[in-house]
Amino acid sequence: MVCCRKLSGEVFFIIWAAVTLCIILFGSGSAQDITVNNNLEFGPVFPGVPKSISKYSAGEAAEFFITGTPNAEITIDFTLPTYMYSSGSTMAIQYSTTDCAMDSSATPNQSSPGNDNLNPRQTLTYRLGSTGLTIWLGATVVPGLMQKPGNYSATITLTVAYTGN
Repeated sequence: MVCCRKLSGEVFFIIWAAVTLCIILFGSGSAQDITVNNNLEFGPVFPGVPKSISKYSAGEAAEFFITGTPNAEITIDFTLPTYMYSSGSTMAIQYSTTDCAMDSSATPNQSSPGNDNLNPRQTLTYRLGSTGLTIWLGATVVPGLMQKPGNYSATITLTVAYTGN
């Protein structure tokens, strides 16, 4: 979605940015499943103005729900894009070392997760709770001063594997 607004005699183009999610499951033994509850949604973005989505932002942060064998140990790996694309244009996307959080409790709490400030660029090892594991991911887009309007998107790949422990 691209919008155009006129403010104080200047025209500002709004850039719409979203990241879709891809899932890869590996494992032996009991089945596991991943549900994408929410894509990472930046919404309108303005040229030259970075926009961050916190992992705590319900409805904007990426949210995954993993189910499988309770108390089984899994590894979680993200393949994170460095750019979003729209009709030949690119826009940088960045992830901080604290942009990920997880909660394996029966009632996961996005605003106060059980395991917080995780680095999504490192392999994460965690145990599934009795009802599963919820993961949240935030990021920052960095549009250039001359960023072209457009619908920018990229794909995040989440790979989950049982460790056997």
